[in-house]
Amino acid sequence: IHAAASASSAAAEPCGGVRHREFRIAMVLPWMDRDGAKAPAWFSHLVASASASASLVDWYVPHEGSLSLPRGVRAPNVKLVELRRGGLARLFAARLGGALGLGGGEARTLEKRLRALFEAWPRLVAEYKPTFGEVFSAWLQNYTHWGYTDLDVIYGALPRFVQRSELTDFDLFSYSFGDAEAVYLRGQWTVHRNEPRVSSVWQRCDHIAGQLQKELLLKVAWVRRMESRGIANYPKRFQSAEGCYSHQAVSRGDLRIAMVHKQAVGLTASGEPEAAIYAVDGAVWRCAAETRVDPDELARHSSAGGCQLSLPGPHLPVGERRPLRMDAEGCGRWMPVEFRMCAPELLEDGDEAARATTTTFDVADGRFYGQRVAPAAGTTLPNGCAQLAFFHFQEWKKNWEGSGATTIGIEPLMAPARAGAAPRFSARPRNFTVTSEGIALLAAGRIHHGGRARTGG
Repeated sequence: IHAAASASSAAAEPCGGVRHREFRIAMVLPWMDRDGAKAPAWFSHLVASASASASLVDWYVPHEGSLSLPRGVRAPNVKLVELRRGGLARLFAARLGGALGLGGGEARTLEKRLRALFEAWPRLVAEYKPTFGEVFSAWLQNYTHWGYTDLDVIYGALPRFVQRSELTDFDLFSYSFGDAEAVYLRGQWTVHRNEPRVSSVWQRCDHIAGQLQKELLLKVAWVRRMESRGIANYPKRFQSAEGCYSHQAVSRGDLRIAMVHKQAVGLTASGEPEAAIYAVDGAVWRCAAETRVDPDELARHSSAGGCQLSLPGPHLPVGERRPLRMDAEGCGRWMPVEFRMCAPELLEDGDEAARATTTTFDVADGRFYGQRVAPAAGTTLPNGCAQLAFFHFQEWKKNWEGSGATTIGIEPLMAPARAGAAPRFSARPRNFTVTSEGIALLAAGRIHHGGRARTGG
């Protein structure tokens, strides 16, 4: 294991390298690619953004083959774990096989099938996110919490967003992007209390537990059938961790769960950009596309919170919590209907009210409750820019590898201003903007609209 390690990035960490004395979260982010461990072009931006949360969060990135970063991009709390070819399948098979009581022959068959599928379709690793606490348990022993996340994300200053009560009062907590009416654990950020009773919930989902071998056999047969016909792009037998796992965590009845609106997501890749994302001095801000943005002002507000090891969180409760009834209609159409948990009251309240509602599951009476919240001071600016825990690219990234007037691509984090020049922003490597058009380094001393620097103010 080695850290993705620049002295310049550590300097911007709000707590100056001080670790939280009580809590430590490990987020697991396996990476595979058909061509080895070729990371996406934005991986260095993810790593740089993660360094702002070194006081509270570590990221483990197990990968097969080499995985390199540009010189000068470093985050001591992002730990790259190099495995040999087939290493992920071997690790999954050993840990899952042991937990499920599989014999030697069954375990070897499990490894063979997992390896074939991971190599043919690397994204399948995400289907097993709920098992990460079991599979990577050897790395998690010194952590109070573990979780899973996504690769197409940039992170803000998470110690300002992870609330102490989430760590003390709940067994699982997950961050939504405003679709609060859909009650499920998000793949972009779900954190578990690091206890066997919590980390074993995955065993209640047949497709990754009791019927794992059968499901893998069907997946392998489907892949071989498509490949034999020369079909490269075909629907996969992918079962999202967000469906069965969320439902089973609730059905257990003894797990305290919280779902909170703290992320934003790029859902629309076409048309006029609706927003721009600014990563400035360790914080992530979402600003409407038409908003006049001064990066220096964002920098002042980014650092204003300072080091908050008390973990006060970004929200203040408003009024009393209210019970929420659950229905299978009105949300989550990508998951089987038997796993859907929708809150009709939040649909009726409208988008703005739903985004301002935290949903919790109370083990005392087995019911969901909604609590209205308001942003704490400093998290939303007068111009409407709002600070986020993180931003999920999702649909936006589909534009970035294209070409044309609506695409600017991905500017390397340490890109030189011109041939032979020193890297731009070498002292502040995490200052960049993200739009549906791409990722660009921020221009110092310039006013921005829609993520782009404008002349004339």
